Amino acid sequence: MKHLLLLFAFCFSVENSFAQNAFIFPPTERENVVDTIWGRAVEDPYRWLEDIRSEKTLNWLAMQEKVTEKYGNKMFENLAEHITNYSRIKSTSISKRGKYYFVSRYSDLSEPASLYYKLSPDDDPRFLFNPKSLNESGILEISGISISDDNATLALIISKNGSDWKRIRFLDIQTKELLPDSINFVKYSPVFWSGNGIFYTKYDVQDEAEAFTGLIKIKAVQYHALGTSQEDDIAIYTPQDMKEDFSFEVTPQKNYLILSQLGKQDGKRLRTLSYKSLPLKKDEEFRTFIRSDKRSVDFNVIGEMNDKLLVVSNLNAKNGVVYKCDPKKVNAFEKFLPHYTERLKNAIIVNENKIIALYNGDKRSFGVVNDSNGTKLKTWTIPEGFSFSGLSYSLGDSVLLYSYNSFFNPSAVEKINLNTLEKISLSKTIVPFSFNELTTELVYFYSKDSTLIPMYLTHKKNIKLNSKNPTILYGYGGFGIGIYPFFDVQNIPFLNSGGVLAVPQIRGGGEFPGWHEQGTKLQKQNTFDDFISAAEYLIREKYTSSEKLAAMGGSNGGLLVGACMTQRPDLFKVVVSQAGVLDMLRYHKFNIGYRYEDEYGSADNEISFENLIKYSPVHNVKKGVDYPATLLVASDNDDRVNPFHSFKFLSQLQANGTGSNPYIFYYEENAGHRGSGVFDTRTKTRSFIYSFIYKYLDMQSKIYFED
Repeated sequence: MKHLLLLFAFCFSVENSFAQNAFIFPPTERENVVDTIWGRAVEDPYRWLEDIRSEKTLNWLAMQEKVTEKYGNKMFENLAEHITNYSRIKSTSISKRGKYYFVSRYSDLSEPASLYYKLSPDDDPRFLFNPKSLNESGILEISGISISDDNATLALIISKNGSDWKRIRFLDIQTKELLPDSINFVKYSPVFWSGNGIFYTKYDVQDEAEAFTGLIKIKAVQYHALGTSQEDDIAIYTPQDMKEDFSFEVTPQKNYLILSQLGKQDGKRLRTLSYKSLPLKKDEEFRTFIRSDKRSVDFNVIGEMNDKLLVVSNLNAKNGVVYKCDPKKVNAFEKFLPHYTERLKNAIIVNENKIIALYNGDKRSFGVVNDSNGTKLKTWTIPEGFSFSGLSYSLGDSVLLYSYNSFFNPSAVEKINLNTLEKISLSKTIVPFSFNELTTELVYFYSKDSTLIPMYLTHKKNIKLNSKNPTILYGYGGFGIGIYPFFDVQNIPFLNSGGVLAVPQIRGGGEFPGWHEQGTKLQKQNTFDDFISAAEYLIREKYTSSEKLAAMGGSNGGLLVGACMTQRPDLFKVVVSQAGVLDMLRYHKFNIGYRYEDEYGSADNEISFENLIKYSPVHNVKKGVDYPATLLVASDNDDRVNPFHSFKFLSQLQANGTGSNPYIFYYEENAGHRGSGVFDTRTKTRSFIYSFIYKYLDMQSKIYFED
């Protein structure tokens, strides 16, 4: 039964301080800090906020928290209640590892999820591990798992308080007991089993707090044998250059350790792929089999077949194909699977003689089963408006799992019998809300330089183009990451209340050939122009108006909306930046920020500096400008994008804005770059964000929820 919640206009506890058109913020001390960068004086009055743990900064945060508390309204509580109810989706996100099926479940919504397992998808889940059992302070959550080749031991990747720093522990699956081994100082590392141990990446630090005070250095790819001390782990690869970008993997067949390196040669970007045979042989060197100086080309080894390595790449294939490569030669490519107009999402070797490939497209998304010669055996599609979101398989198994979702429908999990190629739904997804009236359409608009940009629009089927629809424009546009239909339960009440969710595929992402490069470094402005043009399209076509338009993004997307609001403050009514990269002159001086220089450039280069200072949000807040109502969201334990970015930007807005709109801050404690792993905490944050949007898009009397 639907009912209309009559939500009261909120009021602040101190009316005079927050009267209409008179928002007053606590003063933030300005210090006389001036850098001379390439002959230009650059003020940095809030640099003291970079010390995020200092007493002075903590006092500043306490004052900002009081401002945020004054914002609190009745809608926030209602949203939290309904988002919690909407999250009770009766389907299970399930993954296959070895002979087990693993699922996560919340036994207590105030704690992170526990791990369960099944022997069959149809079995009832059996409890395996609760991270709370580690009996340590802080919020511990399982951020990943990897199972040994004999199915006996599970590597648990443990995060504390949302940090990117991880610790690896080992669990005996049969006894459910932890082994004594503990691997520390792991960050952004996969875990691959080989024999009686694992490969992983360790950073050269002594204290995880170093992530907030300066740069951290990668130490090596290492091998840990079960039953030994981490101090005895063997260094497999140690980079000569601290800034070298590298990754590694072990092929599913366990015959090769693959090392992928990104460096420079003669001033050009150079990608090399090398391997060592497994098990490791003493004094064996890595042998290179792929070398490419083409900036836009990437390679990903998916396994072995008939003495060849299968590699996914966009080399001479804009949307990605699978090549056969001779590991004994360099760049010995032979095209194995055909090229489609849809982008290759994933490919995997199954049963050692079949390849399954998943393709995401704007109009259709589909999967293909191929034999060992690359011949198509079976094709299946998923509904229009949906995209593949996951793939799970264990080598030698007869079953493969995949999942797909839309903007308003959560992930559905299906399995394929690899012997019969029969496709079976694992379970029907039942949701406690209605989406029958919702639809997703794909529209196109021209950016500033006449580049044609696609955009997903999700809304009610009977939408009226009267310029009155509240709209959220969400974007990312960076690091070659493509944005396809994704599900987030917090969007459901917004959509069912007549809202429009607009998601453009802007440059800087990876949706199309050259899309990433056209939105990086000196061309980063293209990303902002695309997003601004998306907003102009929505207004021009009367989906919404600037008074009904909110911009939202996180991380690189936080930079996106920060840059766009400083360039076009007239275009948006509301802006939400989550964990944004906002100080572009100093981002590279903290944590592993130097690894992002290939994306943004660095102020250490004169040409890059001149480009960065033009759009860096912290450096482009102007005095007396009527900026949109702005909510900045950050976490105290975000060691990927230091929260000082948000501190500085907020201070600039509060000091220089007209005061006709609020500029406030929501700070999550015991949380990292992706927020909290605790359901209740995550729901609270989401509810606050959307209550802010509803308030300033004037939706308070129009929000519908379902019982």
